[in-house]
Amino acid sequence: MNKFTASSILALLWPVCTALAQLAPPNKLNVTWSHVHVIVPDRDKEAKSWLTLGGQLGNNLTNDNVPVAFPGVVILLGQGDTKGGSAGSVLDHVAFRVPNLQESVARWKAANWGLKEQAGADRAGQAFFTTINQVRVEILEDRALKIPIVFDHVHFVIPEADLSKIEDYYVKLFGFEAVKGELYTYSLPGGKLVFSKAPRAAAPTAGRPLDHIGFDVAGSHDNLEAFSKRLEANAVEFRSPYRKSPMGNARPLDPFGVMTELTHGVAGYADFRRIDPAVLPCENRSAKCW
Repeated sequence: MNKFTASSILALLWPVCTALAQLAPPNKLNVTWSHVHVIVPDRDKEAKSWLTLGGQLGNNLTNDNVPVAFPGVVILLGQGDTKGGSAGSVLDHVAFRVPNLQESVARWKAANWGLKEQAGADRAGQAFFTTINQVRVEILEDRALKIPIVFDHVHFVIPEADLSKIEDYYVKLFGFEAVKGELYTYSLPGGKLVFSKAPRAAAPTAGRPLDHIGFDVAGSHDNLEAFSKRLEANAVEFRSPYRKSPMGNARPLDPFGVMTELTHGVAGYADFRRIDPAVLPCENRSAKCW
């Protein structure tokens, strides 16, 4: 049987985004899940892991990242060197739901590329995999789901003493809502954050492949700038303040040292009908964007 390289597959499939791979409408603060940023030494190989999982290649808007879109989130693959996997760091893993776990696992094993099953499942309807670059991925079965796969959550592992900081940051400032009946679980349109008490100090996220999480601020770049200034007024620490760019950019740090990047326009990666016109000239890198 002929084998295609990941680069060949990417070239054939770019861009093949379906209507299912979209971001969710924003909440009352105009915020929605946008992306999870993964840093890898070889974006083509890592992309095959996420394509095997069921993602769709997104629109190539800025040439800075390879986007793989799922319902609710875009996985952005950036270029860079990392050490170790995501497991054991503050951002331990990312999770998705599928309607039939057994069928999905069989399909991924048959594909024989980019996903390696791991131990760690402690209940029925749960499985763990790692990607080529050692990003830990949890899979949960949801028999009511009507589509092949959907983003569910990002899982933090933090000291017990820090659990009290969750609501002051993610609930009050971003509009996350506590999920009834699920301890330390908070929902934003598109997906959730889940927090577990660390049995020991977790490694910093910086330098690991699961680099940061991102939220999109709807409406306009002015909305994004105003939202960023609101965080500054609430004494949030920033790795870099708001700057005007094709998709906007502000990089606040949460209380656990994780970067929570703010953007405007990431929906265009997942659905060409939602590309912000301001981004279009920036597909040509010689164009003056801002």
